[in-house]
Amino acid sequence: MFLVRALYFLLIGWWLALLWGWLAYLACASYVLLPVGTWMFNRVPLVLTLKPAERDDFGATDREFPFIIRVIWFFVVGWWLGLGCFKIGYLLCLTILFMPAGIWLLHRVPEAMTLRQAS
Repeated sequence: MFLVRALYFLLIGWWLALLWGWLAYLACASYVLLPVGTWMFNRVPLVLTLKPAERDDFGATDREFPFIIRVIWFFVVGWWLGLGCFKIGYLLCLTILFMPAGIWLLHRVPEAMTLRQAS
């Protein structure tokens, strides 16, 4: 299975994840499609490597921020922070050495953009 995932990454995953991420960002920027964009961002590592996401509880909280706080966050900070996390995570994934850090960062894009925990 590792060989299949490695070939997928080299032939398809690296460019499909970039396209997928940009479409997810555009969906989030439209705000009407924000839930779809967040769902897509949650699946960027899967599109990149075909490896299902593993839930880690590092820094996770059960407390959810109020909707109005999340809206303000998105318009003031989230739109550029989410894009930055996606760009840096994607570039890290293009290197073999820093791929785990890149995938970890890609898992954080929805939370950086909307303060919503991945589901």
